[in-house]
Amino acid sequence: MKTLSLSLRLLLCAVLFGAASGCVVDFPDELPYACEADEDCGGKGYICAALPDTRRYCCLPEPELCNRLDDDCNGSVDDLTASDCYTGPEGTKDVGACRPGKPVCGSDGNVLCIGQVVPTDETCNGKDDNCNGAVDETFDFRTGHDNCGRCDQVCGALQDCMAGECVAKRETACANTTDDDEDTKIDCEDTDCTNLPCGEGCVCLGGVKAEGNCGNTVDDEGDGPADCADTDCNLKSCGAGCICINNVRGEGDCGNGADDEGDGPVDCADSDDCTDKACGDGCVCRGGAKTEDLCDDSLDNDGDGTLGPPPTNTDCQDADCTGKSCGVGCVCESLGRKEVLCSDGLDNDGDTQIDCADAHCNNVECVPNETGARCKSNLCAENRCNDSLDNDNDGKSDCQDSDCAGLACRRPNGSAGTCSGTTCQ
Repeated sequence: MKTLSLSLRLLLCAVLFGAASGCVVDFPDELPYACEADEDCGGKGYICAALPDTRRYCCLPEPELCNRLDDDCNGSVDDLTASDCYTGPEGTKDVGACRPGKPVCGSDGNVLCIGQVVPTDETCNGKDDNCNGAVDETFDFRTGHDNCGRCDQVCGALQDCMAGECVAKRETACANTTDDDEDTKIDCEDTDCTNLPCGEGCVCLGGVKAEGNCGNTVDDEGDGPADCADTDCNLKSCGAGCICINNVRGEGDCGNGADDEGDGPVDCADSDDCTDKACGDGCVCRGGAKTEDLCDDSLDNDGDGTLGPPPTNTDCQDADCTGKSCGVGCVCESLGRKEVLCSDGLDNDGDTQIDCADAHCNNVECVPNETGARCKSNLCAENRCNDSLDNDNDGKSDCQDSDCAGLACRRPNGSAGTCSGTTCQ
């Protein structure tokens, strides 16, 4: 009857108003009504929707809910229209392993998110399981026994993980009377403990306890002698400026103006301890006194001169520097600088004379890496006249070079001769 009544109303509307848009038919909410086109449904947002069996009915589209009805009038029941869903914490979607899923209706009318991946506890697998942007960050690959260097590497029972590598266990606690690495050797007996502490002031050396603090007046390892009296301390510090030498305290700093070991003499004056040791920059103890040892820094390193001006006893002016280098190509001689490199085009001794022009270079090689040319009369001259070479680079070789006059040469027949004129006689 309701369907017939609706039909009569639709017919009456058509007769009275034709296709006028002012004709509106109200539909009861609880009943579907057959139609062929949207116009048959009276407006108000109703559309003519199709059922799977091709029958059509008037339907008001609404968002699809999980209620076993076709709310959105698309012909399907409970087909949620949202493109994806995600229930994980904000900011984790599409980070690391986390991915959205698809919304579907559950049997009890609730919405399920199928296929989503939400954060989980981080596991060692090369993935960002907790979706925080970091991979396997909770695992220690440097020292982790079960994940040493990588997730799938487990160290053995007698191994430790060190710097990402499984290595044999080593004794590192050398005063606990325990065989920590299970190799039957305990503390200092284990070579692993060499140079490691075995207690306060004690260090393991040679498989036994040794004195480690040589200036505390204590027999740290308990073998009787203390500090420098213990051979363990030889050449080790016994305090500020002090060093153990032959089982007694010795001067360790020979330039600090202090009697470091308390035996009377100070610094270089303590010849037993300081001979040939540094007494400061460019200074060495010799003969019970400071001596200049750096001869090209313009400083009075041993402090035996005056400040000037000009300062005295600096560099080659100090007799201590005789025979020592005063720079590249320079040697101290007779309290002055002497050029000894005569083939580099430099004024090595600072007297404004370069190479052969410097009297110091007389009879010194004047061509780099060449022994056949030497400085003579302030010039670079041929000095080997039997090798058919132009040793001084002046375009002439052997007797053809006037430098060779009177020098040994070799005649065409191979016999020895002397350069005379331009030939070997």
